[in-house]
Amino acid sequence: MGLYFLGNFIFGIGLFTLLTFNIINIGFDFTQIKPENINEFSRSLNQYLVDRHIPIITEVVLFILVGMIYYNYLKNKWMKEVIVENQSFIQEIKEQASKIQQLVPVKTNYYLHFHDVNEKNIHLVPELATKIWNECYKGIISQEQIDYMLDMMYSTDKINENITEGDHWKILKADNEPVGYIHFKEEENKIFLSKIYLLQEEKYKGLGQSLLNEVIKFAIDNNYKSIYLTVNKNNAKAIRFYEKNNFKQVKSETFDIGNGYVMDDFIYEKNIVQIS
Repeated sequence: MGLYFLGNFIFGIGLFTLLTFNIINIGFDFTQIKPENINEFSRSLNQYLVDRHIPIITEVVLFILVGMIYYNYLKNKWMKEVIVENQSFIQEIKEQASKIQQLVPVKTNYYLHFHDVNEKNIHLVPELATKIWNECYKGIISQEQIDYMLDMMYSTDKINENITEGDHWKILKADNEPVGYIHFKEEENKIFLSKIYLLQEEKYKGLGQSLLNEVIKFAIDNNYKSIYLTVNKNNAKAIRFYEKNNFKQVKSETFDIGNGYVMDDFIYEKNIVQIS
């Protein structure tokens, strides 16, 4: 409505200007207009406009112009509303694309499920660790060091202490059978993947990727920039696995773990791509 009145006002100003400079002739000298002949002027002007259908033409033109302006206004308004309403959906699509790009798919016939470690299932972790470590580290470190590190890192008290401090312990079950576990902690901009282990049985081959994917998804969902871990320099199988998942060796370090033992490790790190 405001645009319509504005259009009429502009038309009036334009007509007044044309009359003032005698550009149009209505049969009345506009410069000679006086209070006593105002009615005569009005009749002359109305007759001029009617004879040339100017009011109708003006209304049609105004209607078209106002309609075009209002249509473009509504189109822009609706477009902005659509973008705003779908912003969360678009972000979700981007996040899913980010995950797909960074996760290696797992093909398995098992039903896989992660369980947070708690007082009811905490006993499963030392049991799994004992089986896995005695196979995984055989020939890499001595049996004495294996036993020492299992006692040091996998007591119930130690795991509960980690959880109390905010660390994440998870058990992976395949068809409800515990087959592996992960332990990771959140740092300022990174995730430290402290432990990632899977039973060495052939039937579970490939499920280690599910363990790593769980950590990568956590890092993506919580906007962490990278994941890093330590790996024994002689553990060639684990190193190949990490490099396949785009972890890069960033340094080499030796850690004194007491009782005359050391951990001679590479540190590997994987950058996480965040799509905003």
